[in-house]
Amino acid sequence: MKVNINNIIISLEKNQDKELIKEIGKRGIKKENIERIIWNKRSIDSRKKNDIKFIYSIEVILKSDIDLSKLKDVTVAKEKEIPKREPLFNKKEVAVIGAGPAGLFAALRLVEYGYIPLVFERGEEVDKRDITTNNFINSSDISDLKALNPESNVQFGEGGAGTYSDGKLNTRIKSEYIDKVFRELVACGAQENIMWDYKPHIGTDVLKVVVKNLREKIKSMGGKFYFNSKMENLHIKDGKIIGIDILRGLKEREYYSVDSVILAIGHSSRDTYRMLQVKGVHMENKPFAVGVRIEHLREDIDKMQYGKFAGNPLLGAATYSVTYNNRKEDRGVFSFCMCPGGVVVNAASETGGTLVNGMSYSQRDGRFSNSAIVVGIKENEFGEELFSGMKFQEKLERKTFEIGNNYGAVYQNVMDFMSNRETKSEIESSYEMKMNSYNINNLFPQFITNNMKAAFENWGKNSYFISNRVNLIAPETRTSAPVKIVRDIKGESINVRGLFPIGEGAGYAGGIMSAAVDGIKVVDLSFTKTCL
Repeated sequence: MKVNINNIIISLEKNQDKELIKEIGKRGIKKENIERIIWNKRSIDSRKKNDIKFIYSIEVILKSDIDLSKLKDVTVAKEKEIPKREPLFNKKEVAVIGAGPAGLFAALRLVEYGYIPLVFERGEEVDKRDITTNNFINSSDISDLKALNPESNVQFGEGGAGTYSDGKLNTRIKSEYIDKVFRELVACGAQENIMWDYKPHIGTDVLKVVVKNLREKIKSMGGKFYFNSKMENLHIKDGKIIGIDILRGLKEREYYSVDSVILAIGHSSRDTYRMLQVKGVHMENKPFAVGVRIEHLREDIDKMQYGKFAGNPLLGAATYSVTYNNRKEDRGVFSFCMCPGGVVVNAASETGGTLVNGMSYSQRDGRFSNSAIVVGIKENEFGEELFSGMKFQEKLERKTFEIGNNYGAVYQNVMDFMSNRETKSEIESSYEMKMNSYNINNLFPQFITNNMKAAFENWGKNSYFISNRVNLIAPETRTSAPVKIVRDIKGESINVRGLFPIGEGAGYAGGIMSAAVDGIKVVDLSFTKTCL
C-alpha cells in the first residue's frame, strides 16, 4: 500500500531523518510498518530567519494495509494512468534540428516509438564544445573577430544554451510529461534529489555528462546524430516539407529527403529565423526582456535569505526571486536565471557582438551569486517589422563589443548606476574575460534604465541586495526569443505541413524543463495516436 503525507514541517535545527519518522508516527503510521519513504517534494520556509523550516511532502510504502479514514493528511497514493500510444508510421526518418533539451527529448520520444530521428546540431558534441568554449574564454586576444566560433559556443552545441547555465529544472508549467523528463535525467546521471527538491538543479558540470549519456541512449535505440551540421535551407513544395539542406563545416552541403522536420533551434538562431522568413514560414513578434547581470558576494545573499543559519550545509547557497511592476507603463522588472554560488559568463554567438549569461556548477560553492535583472519589452515596441526586437538585441550586443573593442563585458557598481556616474575602480567578479568600466545608463534606452532604477530603489530596502558591494555586468539580451514560429494545437506550423517548431526557439518554452516537455508533447500529438 502506498500513501501520501503532505505538509510535514520540521525545524532546520532538528535531525531531519529522526523527526520525519516521528511526524509520520504522529499521523498514525507505525515505524515497523514502513517499507520505504520517497520524498515527493521538499521546500524551505525562511520567512522567520530565527526559525527556518523544511516542509516535506512524502510517499510512504507500507508493509501492510491500514485504515486511513481517521488519519490526518494521509491519503492513498493514486497511480497515474498514462494512455498507451502507438506510432502513426513505422521506422520513418524524422529530422530533428538542434540538440538542446527540446530536440534531445523529441528525439528520445521518437526513437521510443520506433522512428529514426536524424539529429542535426550546428555546434559540436559536448566534449569538443567545452574545449572550444574554454579556448574562447582564455583567448589572448579577444578583440580578434575570429576568436569566437559562431557555430559552437555557449549558445550552440550539444545540450543547447542550457548546458552552460545553472541546469535549473524548476518550472511553472503543469504537464504529465514532467516526471518522464526527471526520470530520464536521473537515469542519465543527474542527481536523484532533482526528483523532490523544490528548486531542482543539475549544474553545468553534471549536465554535460547527462547530455552525453542521453545522446548515447538515443543512438543505442536507433537514432543518428550529426554535429557541425547546420540546416541551411528548407525545401517546400505545395506548402509541404520535402527536404532540407545541411551545411557541414563551411563547405560541404548535403540534401536530405524528409517530409517531417522538428525545429528545435534555440532562441539565438537568428540566421535560421531569417531563412524561415524567406521561405514564408509564418512567424510573429513576441515580448522578451533585456537587462544586466547583478552580482553579489554569495555570503551576502546567504545572510539576506537565511540570517544566522547562513552557511548551514543543509541549506546550501541561497536563491532569491524579485519582481517589480511599473503599473504606469504596465511593465515588469524581474530576476531571471538566478545562479547561487555561480559565475557570470560570456554568451556571445555572433561575430562582433558580445553579451553575458549566468552559470553555476552542481555544488554551487563559488564566491559569488548572480542573477539577470531584466526589463520587459513589449511586442512591436521597437517597430512593426518581424525582426525589430531581434535587431534591437543585435544592436546592443554590437555596441557593447565596440565600447571595449573586444568580446568582454561592461560593468558598473550598482550605486554608481543609480547616481549616473562611471565606476572608477576595478571590481572583483566571477567573470573571467575582459571587463570595461562603463556607465550602463548610456547603454540602454532610457525607459529600460529608468525601470531598473525604480526596481533597485524598491528592492534597496534590503541593504544586502543593493549596496556598494554589488555590481552590474552587461548586457543580458538572450532571455528568450523575440519571435514566435506559429503552430497549431498539435505543434505543426500553421502554413507549412511537416514542420514542427518546438522549444525556446519556437517561442513555446522558457527553460530546460519546459523545452524538454514541449519536445515530448509535440511528438505525442503529431507522430502517435492513442490506442483504444
